[in-house]
Amino acid sequence: MKLVFRTLAIAAGLTVAALASQVPAGDLIFDVRNGDQTGKLMLKDAELAFESLTDSRHSRNWKYSDIRELSKPKKELRVRPNKGSRYDFQFKDSKLRDRIYNLISERIVRARQGPK
Repeated sequence: MKLVFRTLAIAAGLTVAALASQVPAGDLIFDVRNGDQTGKLMLKDAELAFESLTDSRHSRNWKYSDIRELSKPKKELRVRPNKGSRYDFQFKDSKLRDRIYNLISERIVRARQGPK
């Protein structure tokens, strides 16, 4: 079951971290913009996905281990994969962007470390 946590977090007054601890990791979905594209940024178990609702040709999936750079320039969240173009996501709330950055960065580190 997929939930849009941005709306739930605002309505319930919960943090993204609190929500992440209550549901499977693959269920985290956030409203974002990528330039003129609007869509959903999804934190799945093994990958990060952007589903463009404006033009499906702009949708992308990245394995966490294939993300070369994750950064926060200005008010954006930047994903630069090992192959392909970078994506700069814009959020309405910079605190939410920072929390999502932390969640994604933890998953990238875990993926790069491999199975224990």
